[in-house]
Amino acid sequence: MDFLMAQEIAALPTAIGAIVAIGVPALIAMSVGTVMFAVFTPQELAANSLIGSVKFSFVVEVYAVVAALTLVGGWDIYKTSRDTLQKESGALYMLAHAVDTYGGADHADTRLLMRAAIRGYAEAVVAYDWPRLVHGAGTGSSDEAFTRLSRAFFDADPVTPAQQALAQNTVAWVAQVAEARIDRLSVGTRTISLLIWTLILTVSVSVLVFQWFIGSGSQWVHYSMGAVISIIVGSVLLVSLKLAFPFVGDDPLLSPRPFFLLMDIR
Repeated sequence: MDFLMAQEIAALPTAIGAIVAIGVPALIAMSVGTVMFAVFTPQELAANSLIGSVKFSFVVEVYAVVAALTLVGGWDIYKTSRDTLQKESGALYMLAHAVDTYGGADHADTRLLMRAAIRGYAEAVVAYDWPRLVHGAGTGSSDEAFTRLSRAFFDADPVTPAQQALAQNTVAWVAQVAEARIDRLSVGTRTISLLIWTLILTVSVSVLVFQWFIGSGSQWVHYSMGAVISIIVGSVLLVSLKLAFPFVGDDPLLSPRPFFLLMDIR
């Protein structure tokens, strides 16, 4: 599984992604099972059940470790990305509430400039940054919008004690937006390595194949076990992919909804 293939599967709608992630392992398992029963007799498989069980147990343990590694890695990417969005949108929300502190007719233009800067930045994130996140590019064109946002709050002239006290906080909130923005744009660097995807694909196929070396009195029992194992393997792959690419697809785990809300600030 290369990087682009992993991203394309993650971008599929959840229902279709589940069909692909579970259907392919099921197809592999059933195909291998058909070949095994065509080549070996049930007696031959039963005679090697002990050795097959030992080897299968070893492969399952390796798969469990690799699957856990991939799930933890995917969860870490999702959680970091989610926290980054919350941090960025939360700082923008606080900046929006700070605007009214600059009351009075003398600061009317300042208030308009601040609100316009917040709306403009949110619009730039949605229009320029997000499409690149969806496609896994991780770069954006919201630099100018962020510059206008920072200048709108840094250049404000606080007069009253309340405005002077708030100015210190606005600097911290703008810095928080900057830090979260950098983290969001660099999400591509936190993607699970191609080597790990290759490893989990290899051990997944091994689990699907090695199960057939264990003898059984009924072929239907074997096929039923193969179906269950396919569902487990496919589900692990699907969840790992969705967590590792939380921005991609038509129904991503993370959406730009907080920025849409910020675009309505007046």
